[in-house]
Amino acid sequence: MSLVKKLFAKTPMARSTRAYEFGLARLPQLPTGGVLEIGTGQGYGAAFLSRAFPERQVIAIDITYGCFKPDRLEFGAHRPWFVQASAPYLPFADGVFALATAIMTFHCLPEPQRVFGEVFRVLKKGGVFLMADVDGNHRIAPWFERVEHWGGISPITRAYPPAEIEKLGAEAGFPPPRTFRRKPRGFMIWYIFQKQKSPL
Repeated sequence: MSLVKKLFAKTPMARSTRAYEFGLARLPQLPTGGVLEIGTGQGYGAAFLSRAFPERQVIAIDITYGCFKPDRLEFGAHRPWFVQASAPYLPFADGVFALATAIMTFHCLPEPQRVFGEVFRVLKKGGVFLMADVDGNHRIAPWFERVEHWGGISPITRAYPPAEIEKLGAEAGFPPPRTFRRKPRGFMIWYIFQKQKSPL
């Protein structure tokens, strides 16, 4: 494990739940079903989701659990299920989740088009894919990529421009997303993709 990864693993809350709070506050009404978190990291996001959705089962996936800190987590009524899996090849049936999240994760996922296709597949009609990541058009994006590459966090890190994210979503079958920023010039952008409901 690289020095940067070791430091990340020791950070008390490297993946801030404020990002989850910001995104969840803007969700449309969800269908029944579980919640899928892509990119568990230390586990704070999954723990937060289990508290935010006490009536739903949260399933959190990651390709590795080297940063996982289960002893530091506060869960909701239902403890999340933690599954080691790859985002481009989700081991779940079609149409089982009401919500999928990828918070500061998509930039380091392989096969981005497959990821979108898999998320679309496992979501129920009316289900939502909530993403938050670095805006590839922002001036900080090249530096963010360099830190991830040079620090050994992820050699494939790429900050995607919003137009490319929207194109990936459209190719998977999603309508155009709603997008949000905390600040007008903020480097992070939130996307809400909703799978179309069945016609009446």
